[in-house]
Amino acid sequence: MNGALLAGFLMTAGVLPVSDVIPEAGDFRFQKVRQAAGEKEWPFAAESGMLGCAKVLGGRAVYFVPDEADLSRAFNLDVNLFAMSMVNFGMTDILAPYENPEQLLKRIAPFVTMGQRLCDQEPGTFVTEPEL
Repeated sequence: MNGALLAGFLMTAGVLPVSDVIPEAGDFRFQKVRQAAGEKEWPFAAESGMLGCAKVLGGRAVYFVPDEADLSRAFNLDVNLFAMSMVNFGMTDILAPYENPEQLLKRIAPFVTMGQRLCDQEPGTFVTEPEL
């Protein structure tokens, strides 16, 4: 079953709104993030970027987009490191070097939590301050 057919089926069946299956640009919420001076546990190679959140397949999907990248370089953040590695397959220049999976998880977990809180905001919201 292709994506459009599946989305139509789910919407017709009343299981999920179509925007919660396949988000469009206006369904995202964004927050600007920046590495603080002297911060040693910053998980990203870029010094700043945006966190984004959209509901995908009924769940909250969190992304990091480095400032110097276009939106097609959105990097999915997840505390399930295996799932995160599968979704981001081939994207090797977004995360800062880390020594082991535990260190990576410690670094990204706060951003996953903050990003998921973005989904509590109205679609299309852009948060400019570290409010969440």
